[in-house]
Amino acid sequence: MTKPKRSATIKDVAARARTSAATVSYVLNNRERYLRPELRARVLRAAAEIGYVKNAAASSMKGKRRGILAVVVAQFGNTFFTRMCVDIVSIAREAGFVVSLCNNDEDPGQERVIVERLISQRIDGCILSPALSLGENAELLRRHRIPCVILERALPDTPEAYDFVGHDNFQTGYLATRHLLEAGHRRIAFSGWNSPIPNVGERVGGYRAALREFGIPESRQFILTSELSEAGGYRMAGQLLQNGVSAIVFGHHDTAKGSLLYFQDRGIRWPDDISFVVIGTPEWTGVLRPRVTCVLRPEREMAAAAAHLLLNRVMDVDAPPARKLFESTLLDGDSVRVIAIS
Repeated sequence: MTKPKRSATIKDVAARARTSAATVSYVLNNRERYLRPELRARVLRAAAEIGYVKNAAASSMKGKRRGILAVVVAQFGNTFFTRMCVDIVSIAREAGFVVSLCNNDEDPGQERVIVERLISQRIDGCILSPALSLGENAELLRRHRIPCVILERALPDTPEAYDFVGHDNFQTGYLATRHLLEAGHRRIAFSGWNSPIPNVGERVGGYRAALREFGIPESRQFILTSELSEAGGYRMAGQLLQNGVSAIVFGHHDTAKGSLLYFQDRGIRWPDDISFVVIGTPEWTGVLRPRVTCVLRPEREMAAAAAHLLLNRVMDVDAPPARKLFESTLLDGDSVRVIAIS
């Protein structure tokens, strides 16, 4: 593991901006003093380029823990993340820490602002689910020697540099598709999220692998993606039914909800008219009838692993990074019709 670089200092900023540390201090602390606009801009640019973040508590807390952890997730509205946050907070509280919960809303720029604020407050550690699986903000935490655990969104460029906790997204797509194949379905669609996040592609990869295993040729028109919204799912449901599918793997429950609304509006009944499996277990799946067949992701196990890894990392920042990948399980419901195989 490459040893993290030391945190940038005011002196480093001054050297890069070709000015004095006093001038840098005036600029970064917004003190009332006339400075040439070009000099002020040069200082701010230099600070950004070397990743300097003002440490609001360095003088009083140097070398001491503050008892504060942070969790930065990508989608607060996604029960997959919020359930894990609840368990992480509980474990951290038992260990004597409070937790700051933050939402990057899949925006790397917003995530940068959050991370810089957290660094300035000298948090003891962070669990980060990086927006769009980008690694720049994780690297900023590492540069400042803030213990960091990556949750669910693996970083393709530097996976070996961080503790990681996730679940097998390939397996979720495979489990859902294989269940439909074993029920006799052959015209199976995948409805998902149009996103560059590797997890999304891994679910499609599991879908394709199950089809190959059963000797079913892949049809491009059976794989549809949209924005992550009910409206996107509503639109895709109409397209998929026009394509003559008998079953659907819903890769994300936000779009699944929209598709089910479409079915209800059109009087399409499951499993008689359409069969499906939803990856994920949002609350609404528990109240629908017929019951929805879902892939249960290991939220509690992931939350516990991430929390304990971070607590261990806080105690030993130089320990070798660990990687924990959990498997999912199929929760059989009544949304899949068994059909005769011709």
